[in-house]
Amino acid sequence: MSKTKNSNSIKYLFIEDSIIDEMYNVEKMLNRPKKYAGNPILRPSQPWEYNVGFIGTVLKEENSGLIKTWYQNWIDDNYRVGYATSLNGIHWQKPDCGIYKVKNQTTNQVMASGCTPNVIFEPTDPNPNKRYKMLFWDYDMWQTQKTASGSVAFSNDGIHWKQYENNPVLHDTGDTHSLFGWDPAHKSYVAYIRPGGPKDRTKYTRIIGRSESENFIDWTEPIPVLEPSASEPYIEYYAMPVFKYEHLYLGLLWVFHVNKEEPKPRRSGTMDIYLTVSKDGIKWDKVDNEKAFIPLGNPGSYDQGMLASTNAPIKMGNELWFYYTATDGDHGSKFRNSRGGLAKIRMDGFVSINANEQMGYLTTKPILCDGGDLYINAKTDNGTISVVVLDEFGNEIDGTRNYDSAMLDSDSIEHKVTWRDHVNLNHLIGKKIRLKFYLKSANLYSFTIKPGIS
Repeated sequence: MSKTKNSNSIKYLFIEDSIIDEMYNVEKMLNRPKKYAGNPILRPSQPWEYNVGFIGTVLKEENSGLIKTWYQNWIDDNYRVGYATSLNGIHWQKPDCGIYKVKNQTTNQVMASGCTPNVIFEPTDPNPNKRYKMLFWDYDMWQTQKTASGSVAFSNDGIHWKQYENNPVLHDTGDTHSLFGWDPAHKSYVAYIRPGGPKDRTKYTRIIGRSESENFIDWTEPIPVLEPSASEPYIEYYAMPVFKYEHLYLGLLWVFHVNKEEPKPRRSGTMDIYLTVSKDGIKWDKVDNEKAFIPLGNPGSYDQGMLASTNAPIKMGNELWFYYTATDGDHGSKFRNSRGGLAKIRMDGFVSINANEQMGYLTTKPILCDGGDLYINAKTDNGTISVVVLDEFGNEIDGTRNYDSAMLDSDSIEHKVTWRDHVNLNHLIGKKIRLKFYLKSANLYSFTIKPGIS
């Protein structure tokens, strides 16, 4: 009998509540990435550099593992797009690209007048000269035409760029945006663009808009998808890089805490990063309304003023690495220094179900069982996690009761759950089941059902 492996595994996260039916003596918690002890990792290294950071894009090549960044910096009274590479994601090289000179010295700058450079790489594009695509905000155009405009450029190597001859492709937009890339669910490229706001600037509030394009050139007018509520009169949403994680869209929302005394349009205030979630990329919610995902640093630190993230984290081993720009002054500061930072979190570690030393449990809603292996991403602190399988009505199933479960008493991103007489869920194929997780001094991040060999 031939054996084929079914790859349609399903991972369940707790970022939103659709899988949760009941919780007792446990709490759902947003987890913050841990800032790297060696921050900042991207800083000025040449006499002509002043402010640098990861406003832009960080991509990891699948084949070579080389990590590349295109980042915004300020040189000679203009925004420039810098290019750097790294083998380990921490130490960055700024190659001499031979394109732009500063004070008669060639540099790693690959484009002039590029603000918030968002880059995607599509190696299968039939036109090799368009495999790298960039969406950016043209500072020169704003200076000459007095309109905030979004433009695009293309490249075959990520270094030598050709701007679209009919730029700009978006009009009256803010200078920060995020390029999600091609979204198969919507059959279009998607970008999250800040609309330019009303003509009456005294009523302007920064919000998140969404734009689509079928060809990366013709973009729709940004439609608002996320804006501050009436209970947030001194909050504005500056930008929101978006990425896909499993079946969810996740956003890194730059929340601008404006100065209450300043009239609109507001320029003074601090900025941190909140986590948002969506099932379709259009309707968004904050995961935690009160707690920043990446918070500002302590007073006196290099990151006490503002934070702004790149387009998406990259996977490094069993972790997700988030790159961000940090400043030591707030948005209204005349003089502030920008540096690039790194924060890390375990795979699936955005939100966990936590239990203290008293036993608690979480019960899922019914799941149609296709059989296969059950894995959990979890850790314990001298505690335990066991798993009980229930029928769709909540009754325990013989052979998979609590005393049948082998307990997790360690830390694993992929721990296989087994029972006394069962090593998988194959005996329940075709049935609707619920899973009941018993936790004590433990954190549960996700669970995955992987169909087995048939």
